[in-house]
Amino acid sequence: MPEITNIEESTGYQKLLKAVESDVERDAKFGVKSHDYRAKLSWIIDRTNHYSEKTGIPASDILNAWEERRNYWYMNFYQDANQPKIEGERVRVFDTVDELTAAIGVERAFRCPSCSAVSKSPYECTVKPCDWKVHGLFGDLGKGIFVFVKEKVSGEKIFMPVAWEIR
Repeated sequence: MPEITNIEESTGYQKLLKAVESDVERDAKFGVKSHDYRAKLSWIIDRTNHYSEKTGIPASDILNAWEERRNYWYMNFYQDANQPKIEGERVRVFDTVDELTAAIGVERAFRCPSCSAVSKSPYECTVKPCDWKVHGLFGDLGKGIFVFVKEKVSGEKIFMPVAWEIR
């Protein structure tokens, strides 16, 4: 199958566009304008292009991967918390999962943003009584890191690996 370079031709874009058009039609039918769906679509394309520029992955592949994973309303799925810009000191990009794993280290130690203890999990504190979770309401309290793995075309926020802390 030939590589799609035009994002509008991708299956992810077509799925997303169909959802946007459906929401626009529904609002028009009821005479309301609850959201600016087309502005959200534009934001998504801009963010997809940003990821493409930063990772070298075609924008169509990124949007396809996001749309394959999306299992709830696009207006909530696509936001800075889920697709942050790839910039700054709290974002790292890896080519492979193996590279990410090697960078974290064999200790698999992560700093809990709430209690500051060392957790064995990158997602939730394993030190009792703390049960902080990076995917909870307050997330990583601004102390975690977003990691993106190119081979998976996927990123997520995790507790800061102890090996990456500035000492």
